[in-house]
Amino acid sequence: MPSTLIRLAVALLAFGLGVSATMFWIAYRTPEVNDKRVMKLIKVNPRLAHPLPPSPPLATIEELPPPPPPLPRTPQRIVQDPLFGDSINDKVLSKPAPVYPSVAVISNVSGMVNVEVFVDERGRVESAEAVHGHPLLRQAAVDAAYGARFSPTLRQGQPVKVMGVISYNFELP
Repeated sequence: MPSTLIRLAVALLAFGLGVSATMFWIAYRTPEVNDKRVMKLIKVNPRLAHPLPPSPPLATIEELPPPPPPLPRTPQRIVQDPLFGDSINDKVLSKPAPVYPSVAVISNVSGMVNVEVFVDERGRVESAEAVHGHPLLRQAAVDAAYGARFSPTLRQGQPVKVMGVISYNFELP
């Protein structure tokens, strides 16, 4: 017990001395406290004796030039946005099962992963992005989504692009 108190006292004393020494060092190194050191530095390096050039005054609102005229708009080809179909699961022709990542099996990870897909006019997945689910399972779900095929969605008799969400449920074997 007494040795513990002695160790504590020595530690507090060392801490106090360290803080005091640090404070004196900071005060010594601060130019406002020690002008002699600053003057010595200026004598050694005359470039430091020159003050910085004054900054130009800020312009007032009246002095600012008028904004440039807007650029002329060029006509662009109108592209139809893909339809968002919650019924995309009704149009699934094939939906391959995802490969369960071995890291997820070892980590004992399972759960649902939702993948947002853009399906072209022929029913093939153009792009897929996991929007919900465990990070270890997302890439496997996206890879499986690229293999999915859908029946084309028709709008006024014409096939159109659609967007929807596919869900994959990962259950441990």
